[in-house]
Amino acid sequence: MLRFPNDSELGSYVADRLAEILSDKPNATFCIAAGTSSFPVFEALKARVKSSELSFAKANFFAMDEWCGLPQDADGAMADFLRRHFLNEMDFGNIFLFDGMADPQSECERAEQFLAECGGLDAVVFGIGVNGHVALNEPGVDPTLRTHVAQVAPVTATVAQKYFRQEAPPLTQGVSMGIGNTLDAKALFLVANTPAKRSAVEAIEELTRAGKPSRDVPASFIAAMPQAQFLVTEAVFA
Repeated sequence: MLRFPNDSELGSYVADRLAEILSDKPNATFCIAAGTSSFPVFEALKARVKSSELSFAKANFFAMDEWCGLPQDADGAMADFLRRHFLNEMDFGNIFLFDGMADPQSECERAEQFLAECGGLDAVVFGIGVNGHVALNEPGVDPTLRTHVAQVAPVTATVAQKYFRQEAPPLTQGVSMGIGNTLDAKALFLVANTPAKRSAVEAIEELTRAGKPSRDVPASFIAAMPQAQFLVTEAVFA
């Protein structure tokens, strides 16, 4: 686990690593979670694009997940969140966003086709759910799954209310990349930066140290991968 004093230093660290990947492979494929844990990374990358230090014009962006039943421009949709907080200020050459109104299984197939055409994922930045989930891979998930239709845990639906300006609709299903999608990625980052994530962080650290990732804490499978880095800020332990 790498600990950072604040969001800014964590964001700069991840941006440096992503810049290295981009330098080696201008058409790399990046996946960054739609959520507040990603704000430090979003801000660091947007600043570098704005200053022309970096360009993602030949690179690809792959969205991690989406709620079923929400249009891409709906309040609270992950696609809308990514556009408003990140993608509208970036210059990705090719972007994949799930369509929550489409047939979920067809969206999984469309996602897999996009990844196949891009040559797979190069770097993934995950936030960690309070229950230890990553993307919509909830406790109990099969870690070998690739993109799939996921059942949303009640605690995830409750926490997600913060992303809706009005009351959220029922959030019971989503489409999500699977843990299996990350196996061949060159770099994986697990990010936690709020006190609400402390229990999950400690569980992940304990399971990783023991070499026993568990379906009860899906993020532990990511943390156990050799190409993964577990990044937290001191705020987690405040």
